[in-house]
Amino acid sequence: MLETEEWAILRALASPGLPHTPVRTFKLTEIRTAVNKLRPTKSPGYELITSRVLQELPDVGLCAITQIFNNILKPGKPAGEVQSYRPISLLPVLSKLFEKLLITRIQPTLQDKQILPDHQFGFRQKHATTEQVHHIVSIIHDALESDQYCMAAFLDISQAFDKV
Repeated sequence: MLETEEWAILRALASPGLPHTPVRTFKLTEIRTAVNKLRPTKSPGYELITSRVLQELPDVGLCAITQIFNNILKPGKPAGEVQSYRPISLLPVLSKLFEKLLITRIQPTLQDKQILPDHQFGFRQKHATTEQVHHIVSIIHDALESDQYCMAAFLDISQAFDKV
């Protein structure tokens, strides 16, 4: 009986009229692969779901996660606008999993269309924060060697994702 209820929920999640993303949808096999790659030592978020719990889920659970991840566009909103999407919090393992999967979808477009400037280092491959530190030190060094002024402003905004 419980299995029938689970599939009914999945059918409801997959029904027409639900929002969908303009990017290619996630597949169950992709979710399963990403879940299996999660490190079991990661701390759970406030919901107490650990990587291990996700790795032990049957296919019906992974199907539900797949449906949720494929439905982040707000109903009736244009797909081309950033504010049309539900926010991804910096919290639970499910959000971390979704972030890993979503970045595989948008990264090629960001690179092909050169959307991110070269000085954007956060959340980019081959752009570690230590490389950015070396870049800044180099600029400071060059300015000092040329007897020029060098100014910088560093902002650390508390709860930056909530403020956006």
